[in-house]
Amino acid sequence: MEQSITLNVPTNLSPEDWGKVAAVFRTLDGWLGDPHGAYWYGREGDARYICASAEPSGLLLCGQVESSLWCSWLTVLCARLSLALGGEVYDAEM
Repeated sequence: MEQSITLNVPTNLSPEDWGKVAAVFRTLDGWLGDPHGAYWYGREGDARYICASAEPSGLLLCGQVESSLWCSWLTVLCARLSLALGGEVYDAEM
C-alpha cells in the first residue's frame, strides 16, 4: 500500500541536528545505508520500500509498505527523533 507523511522537522536544522536525524535513521529497522539517500527495506520502485527527503514543508517520508508496518515504524521514528531533537516530532499536517 502506498504511504506518505510529512513530519514537522524543519529544513533549516543545524548541521549538528541533521547529524542526529541521520543517526536516528541508521537505527531504524530496514535501513539500507545508501550514501545517495535515506532508504529502508528497498529503493523507490521496489515492491517494498520507505524513503525520506527534506522538503520545504518538512521531512517527507513515503513508501510502499503494509499499513501495520508503516504505523509501527513511524511511531518508533517519531519517538526517536523527538528524543534526539529535544522536541515532539509529529505529522506536520495535523
